Amino acid sequence: MAISSAATTGTTRLTYADLEAIPQERPGDRHELIDGVLYVSPSPVPYHQSVQVRFMAIALPVVDGGGLGRIYTAPVDIHFTPTDILNPDMMFIRADRLHIVGPSYVTAAPDLVVEILSPSTYRRDLGVKMALYERFGVPEYWVFDPQARTVALRVLEDGRYRLVEPENGRLRSTVIPGLVIDPTALFAAADLP
Repeated sequence: MAISSAATTGTTRLTYADLEAIPQERPGDRHELIDGVLYVSPSPVPYHQSVQVRFMAIALPVVDGGGLGRIYTAPVDIHFTPTDILNPDMMFIRADRLHIVGPSYVTAAPDLVVEILSPSTYRRDLGVKMALYERFGVPEYWVFDPQARTVALRVLEDGRYRLVEPENGRLRSTVIPGLVIDPTALFAAADLP
């Protein structure tokens, strides 16, 4: 769902101040701004959350055990510009860059972003949001597709995302040393009751 004052007036784009003033219509809704256009996504379905928790269960011990930084889960905003505010499913910020975490939002590109696709966000996550992550220099972009049971890892090289091919069915982070994901095992674990 996209709502924009730009669409109705032809001139005004929403900003972070506008975003803060928007009331929550339903608990769990996420609000994002992309070029001043408001996007509202419903709260994730249980399987989406199960995939996210499984990824977190793998990543958190690696990050915490190595003192590598912090993992944040939605809803935490990334404030790229006053009219580009994204709210990914998860993000990682290296320990030496934790100064970008402000009291209300993250003020610059995180080191890693995770999006878990859903029917309502699929096109946006693989389209305009990926373009913004690329444009603002997010070094690593993970996309989990629960329906296809796939994980795509993209690494920023020369300002463009390059798709990383799995090695022996596993994906290895270039940002978090020691983080290796086996998509088949992750989705199988997410299926458990």
